[in-house]
Amino acid sequence: MAAVDHELEFLLSLDGVEFRLLSGHKIKIEARTVAATGSRPRGVKYSLTLHDASGQRIYGMDNAHAIRRQREFDHRHLYGRRKIVGYEYHGPAKLLADFYREVERILKESGAL
Repeated sequence: MAAVDHELEFLLSLDGVEFRLLSGHKIKIEARTVAATGSRPRGVKYSLTLHDASGQRIYGMDNAHAIRRQREFDHRHLYGRRKIVGYEYHGPAKLLADFYREVERILKESGAL
């Protein structure tokens, strides 16, 4: 019997969650299992995004597409820039912690927190 990955199960349980913060910002989470491939070797596809009050995405972490000509899919869409940078995935718990740490930083920087 294979061991249950509780971190992954928790991330997957958040699929479809959207909630609005008191500042008007919105957080959206998508996470589902997919066939493991060279670009998604863990077999999970995820998208964690922060949107401003008008609905515009202002920050995100996902593995929905490759970064330019690279094979890596894990990346971040940086706040305040149209730049995409790689993200070194170390599991679901770290992904969530990294996302919420950056959300908190962005909200503080913008005066929303």
